[in-house]
Amino acid sequence: MRKKLNERDIKDLRSQCRIGYVIPFMIFILGTFISGAIYELNFNLKSDGLNTKIILLIALGFIIISFFVSYKMNWKYLLDIRNNEKEIELKTIQKKEYKRDYEAGSGSLGQEMNGYDSFSIVVENYRYRVDKDIFINSNEGDEVFFYYAPISEYLINIELKKMTEL
Repeated sequence: MRKKLNERDIKDLRSQCRIGYVIPFMIFILGTFISGAIYELNFNLKSDGLNTKIILLIALGFIIISFFVSYKMNWKYLLDIRNNEKEIELKTIQKKEYKRDYEAGSGSLGQEMNGYDSFSIVVENYRYRVDKDIFINSNEGDEVFFYYAPISEYLINIELKKMTEL
């Protein structure tokens, strides 16, 4: 079954694209700088300064590489946003797990460690971290809706079936 994406789903998918913009930008900056420095130190026999034509060609090459890397990292998420659909799968909760955990390095001599609660459900032998509301209102054997982006297969959201029927 398919449904339209809402604003929060689109925001989640766009946030997945962030790293696909940061890494290519870093490739462009570092690649241009390092390649330009290698050229100037090893191959530029003239001592009259920077060879701007070669540096611009290197920068152009890294711009093209960066756009290609960005496209390869983000195309599935952008296509999911453009198609504006999400798939719905109905699954059954096998087990619920609650865990009280502590932040690493938060406690020192005479000081208590900072703790946090972790709520999980196990579905098809995979553990999924969920909100406290879903954890409290669900029982083992209850059905949940899993919302996936169809092309990227990114898990957008988990909802209890009995809460959506209300």
